[in-house]
Amino acid sequence: MRDTMSAKATTLPRITPMATPTPRSFSADREMYGPYPPPELTSIWDHMKIPQRINPLAPPIPKRRINASWETVDQHWHNDKRRIIMQQREHSRFHSAWSKPFYGSPADQEAYRKHFREVLKQQMSDQDALKRQQLKDKVRESEAAVEYDRQCLVQDYEAFSKKNDYLKQYRDENKRFMESQWQQRRIERMLENHYDREVLRYNPINWSGTLK
Repeated sequence: MRDTMSAKATTLPRITPMATPTPRSFSADREMYGPYPPPELTSIWDHMKIPQRINPLAPPIPKRRINASWETVDQHWHNDKRRIIMQQREHSRFHSAWSKPFYGSPADQEAYRKHFREVLKQQMSDQDALKRQQLKDKVRESEAAVEYDRQCLVQDYEAFSKKNDYLKQYRDENKRFMESQWQQRRIERMLENHYDREVLRYNPINWSGTLK
């Protein structure tokens, strides 16, 4: 029980490889942009058996507890041999794909040309879709700018009309106020003149007629 717990405790966490980000429009055709060469252009893809990677810090079978004298030479040699096998597989895979268009059969050469034609057509289609999307975005941005400019013009016109109405109302009120003041002054002057005439009639300054 302790050996099992020790083996679980010394197991390294698995690292998930990060995927290369691709544009949203290319997600539907990710198989066209996979690693080169594709499986149909190489004769060596999954035929080679790759041994599993082992954890050098995990106790080997039979499971034992890790101690200070435990060496990991065999485990590292196993992982290094696995690395060499994988490098050989990649070299063979690339070499087999490279040799097909030159030394392969007519069917292999046609498959090679077909693959690149399809990839080129897919790239052209993706570029066309990307340009169309960019054009749509630019048109949408232009329409939004024109609409914003129209709204600004409408707001400016409404603000100008509101200010013009306010100034007209202020002018009319000021005119009525001035006219009322003028009318009040005329009435006061007329009453004052009438009062002076009445005073002079009943209490003349030269009532005896001696002053000339």
